[in-house]
Amino acid sequence: MAVVKTQGTQGFVVWDDEILRFKCVKKYGYGQDSFSKIDVTCLDADSKTYERGMRDPGEGSIEITYDDENDSHDKLIEIAESGKTLTWYIGSGHSKDAPTIDPVVGVKLPTTRAWNEFKAYINPTAPNDVEVDSVESYTFALVRNSGITRHKRTIVVGP
Repeated sequence: MAVVKTQGTQGFVVWDDEILRFKCVKKYGYGQDSFSKIDVTCLDADSKTYERGMRDPGEGSIEITYDDENDSHDKLIEIAESGKTLTWYIGSGHSKDAPTIDPVVGVKLPTTRAWNEFKAYINPTAPNDVEVDSVESYTFALVRNSGITRHKRTIVVGP
């Protein structure tokens, strides 16, 4: 049975017209989407009937153990302060191939790994609690403005 391990997962955004990779992230939490219920029950019905309504994208988180020598951690703090909604690309550990920017089609995702793509902003946050026998860390609230689009990797079958 094949499984997709999370080790090797990498996250990217386009920031200042460049692909930015976040290094040494501990967790990407997507949160779970919910949908509103639209009541379409007739007065003579014995039980309620609903249609699925609008998507309410989930709120997840991004966690880091802060490293002041890791520029991507400082960029994460800067992105949070900006409040900008960005398109996020989370690539599986199948390869280390990064997205590229094509002037005609925009962001191109390598087919050597699976991708989760979504739009979200992150909220500014204070460092997590300071306590004995610990290190400085942050947990950013990741507020999605879209569902997650899954891009399956291309699986090469041997001859």
